[in-house]
Amino acid sequence: MMATTVGQQQLVAARAAFAEGDVQSLAMLPLPLQQSWQRSHAAGVRPDQEPYYPPLQGNGHHLESRDDRRLARCVQPELEQLWSAFGARGWTMFCANREGMVIVHRAHGLEDAPLLRPIQVGRRLGEAEIGTTAPAVSLADDMPALVRGNEHYLQRFAPVFCLSEPLHDLQGQVCGAIDITGLGERDPALLQGYFRQAALAIENRLMHTLSDAHLLAVQHDPRWLASPLQGLLAVQEDGQLLAANRVARRLLGLPRRGPLPLLSLDTLFAGASAAQRRRLLQPGPAHRVRLGEGSAVHLQHLQAPRAARTRSPAMAAAPVQAAPLRDQQRDAARRAARAADGNLSLAARQLGISRTTLYRLLRE
Repeated sequence: MMATTVGQQQLVAARAAFAEGDVQSLAMLPLPLQQSWQRSHAAGVRPDQEPYYPPLQGNGHHLESRDDRRLARCVQPELEQLWSAFGARGWTMFCANREGMVIVHRAHGLEDAPLLRPIQVGRRLGEAEIGTTAPAVSLADDMPALVRGNEHYLQRFAPVFCLSEPLHDLQGQVCGAIDITGLGERDPALLQGYFRQAALAIENRLMHTLSDAHLLAVQHDPRWLASPLQGLLAVQEDGQLLAANRVARRLLGLPRRGPLPLLSLDTLFAGASAAQRRRLLQPGPAHRVRLGEGSAVHLQHLQAPRAARTRSPAMAAAPVQAAPLRDQQRDAARRAARAADGNLSLAARQLGISRTTLYRLLRE
């Protein structure tokens, strides 16, 4: 539910006090929003001004950056799935790149929503232009963000709800954010679960674009392989680790963000037997690999480097493609419920979603 009327009135008073230089008035905001208000103020944005939307970059259809085009291709399938579930009149969903420029966009009925109508591909939506928004916070702080009502720095955005989830590139750095924005109110816990799953699926698609590397899927529970919850490793032909997605970094104790240390598969899986290590870069079904004392993962070889596929007909199969998001979510929900022996509260916590979301997926 939207914050109480009293809370919204307090935020209006806090905004007015902050505009007069009272920094203590920010105390009622979450820390990330406090920092965003301060950045907006430092950029010269006034709370009482109209939002400034800079001109579109390009013609609004063609993306000049190769990185933007690649990210847009990976985002599009998940955004379509999210829109089919949560799209509505007066709402928009989009993906912004690391600079806050919209690169993918879906909307309906914005002709009646002048506040949101300027959100288009090629438009920059940064704090220096329109103040505090959920995607701006996600991009700045690498975290899911929710901004609604008078939590916005610009008072003109008081009717607006927006929620976003950051996206990470092949080096674990924030490369964009997916967002839902509209006039009204939504269930944040429900949306956050779906948007988190979509972000993981998008990042997995980015990993699949590394055509000149081996791609390995890894998970403690093999039932989560081929889902957004699988870890992915990109490995060079010589066995050196090239990239790892967020899940794999967490599973294997790698740095959460930034370039990876120089590691080989032999070092990474030092607890594995010689026979297990020989199978790491060979196609076949998932197999169990020891990490260390009392710990193991299940690993599956998904794709070989393009050159190796060209040389060997046995490895010429197309890379494994991720299933549609909704199917992945349903499968992951069923696997988690079975793994938790029917304890749906535990299963929901393991998946990072609410019990309501888990119940809905299981019913489907």
